[in-house]
Amino acid sequence: MKNKMIFPGPLSVVQQHRSQKFYYIFNLINGLSYMCLGETVIILLAVKIKSSDAIVAVLGSMSFFGYLMLPLGKKLTSHVGAVKTQAICWVLRNISALIVASSAIFYWLNLTVPAIFLLLGGAWLFYGFRSAGVVMSQPLVGDIAAEKERGRVLAISNALFFGSCLLALLGITLLLQRNQSIWILVGVIAFGAMCGIFASAVFYRVDETAALRDSAGKALGADFHYAVRSPSLRKQICAVFFVNLGTILLLPISILALKRGYALNDFEILKFALLQFGTSSLMSLLTGRLSRHIAPEKILLGAYAALLMPVLFWLFAPGQYVFWYFVPLWGIAGAATVSATNAATHYFLQSVPVAKRIAVSIFLSIFTGAGAGIAGMAVGSGLLKFCAGIAGASDPLTQYRWYFLLAGVLLFPGVVLISRLPHFQSHA
Repeated sequence: MKNKMIFPGPLSVVQQHRSQKFYYIFNLINGLSYMCLGETVIILLAVKIKSSDAIVAVLGSMSFFGYLMLPLGKKLTSHVGAVKTQAICWVLRNISALIVASSAIFYWLNLTVPAIFLLLGGAWLFYGFRSAGVVMSQPLVGDIAAEKERGRVLAISNALFFGSCLLALLGITLLLQRNQSIWILVGVIAFGAMCGIFASAVFYRVDETAALRDSAGKALGADFHYAVRSPSLRKQICAVFFVNLGTILLLPISILALKRGYALNDFEILKFALLQFGTSSLMSLLTGRLSRHIAPEKILLGAYAALLMPVLFWLFAPGQYVFWYFVPLWGIAGAATVSATNAATHYFLQSVPVAKRIAVSIFLSIFTGAGAGIAGMAVGSGLLKFCAGIAGASDPLTQYRWYFLLAGVLLFPGVVLISRLPHFQSHA
C-alpha cells in the first residue's frame, strides 16, 4: 500500500469531507463487525463454556486492559501513519476474534482449561489490537474535521456505528431464537471477523496529515511530564478513569446477573442488548446537538450519573423476572455509555493543545483505559467472590444485590471528580 493519503499540510475542505465520508462508511461496517464480536457475544460464549463469574468479570475489563498495547500502535504509526496502522491492526484484531471462537472447539473436546485460556487470550489480543489501531483516533478526528464540525462528525459516526450494531444484533437475536447452539455463536463471530477485515480496507482511504506520523515518532517524555504536572489533565484522567471503571463494574455484570440470577436464555439477554444499542444510536445523534449548547464536561457528568443507575435497579430488583422492570436499565445504559464516550472525546479536543494531543492521548488512554481495566479486573472479580461468600446458599440474586451496592459505593466519588472538571474554550 502506498502512503498517498498522508499530506504535508492541513487537509483541504474537500479532503476533509471525503475522509469524513469514508470514516462514516467504516463505522457503519465496523458496527456490524463489532456486534458479532463484541462483549455481549463473548460473554454469552463464556457462559456456554462454563466460565466462572470471576472469568466473566475479567472479560468485562478486557476491552480496557487492551490499552496496554497502545505503545505498539504509536511505534507503528511513526513508520506508516495513523490510517495504515489502524488498517493493519484491524486485520489482526479480527484474526484474534477467530482465536476466541476456537475456544468452542476445545470445549467440545472436553478441554475446558485450554478453552478458557483461548477465550481470555484471544479476547485480550482482540481488544489490544483495537487499542493499538486507534492510538491516534482522537487526533485523526482533529485532522479530518474542523473545530466546529467535530461534535457533528463524532455524533454521526457513532450513530452509524450503533445503528449498524443494532441491525447486526437484531439478526443475531433472530438466529438465537431459532437455535441457541454454541456453533451459532461461533458462526456469528466468524462473520463479524470477515466484516471487520473489509472495514479495514475502507478505512485505508481516509486522508491524514504528516503531523500524526511525525508526532508519533517523537519522544514523549516532555509531553508526559506536561500531562503529569497539569492539574486540569490530572482531573481529566481521574474523571475518565471512573467512567471506564463504572462501565466495567456495572454493565457486564448486569448481563451476568440476568443470565445466572434469573436463569434467562440467550434470546432474552439479546433483547436488552438490542435496547441498549438502539438508545446508544439515538443518543449519539442527540449529544451531537447538545454539544452545541452544553459544555462537554456537563454532558459527561450527566452521563456518569446515569451510568450509576443500574445500582438502584439491582438493589430493588424483583425476586421473579419481570421484563419491563429492566427495560429502563438498558435504555439508560445505552444512552449513558455513548454520551460519556462522545463527551470525553469532545472534552479532550477542547482541553488539550494541538501540539500535545498525540502524547496526551496515549498517556490518557493508558491510565484511564489499561488502568481502569486492571482495577476493574481485580475489583470486579474480588467483589463477586466476596459477595458470593456473603450470600452463601441463598437466592442467587442476593449475591448480585450485594455486588451492585458495594460497586456503587466505590464509584460514587467519580461524581465529585467529574463535577470539578474545569471548562475550556476550544482548541483548533
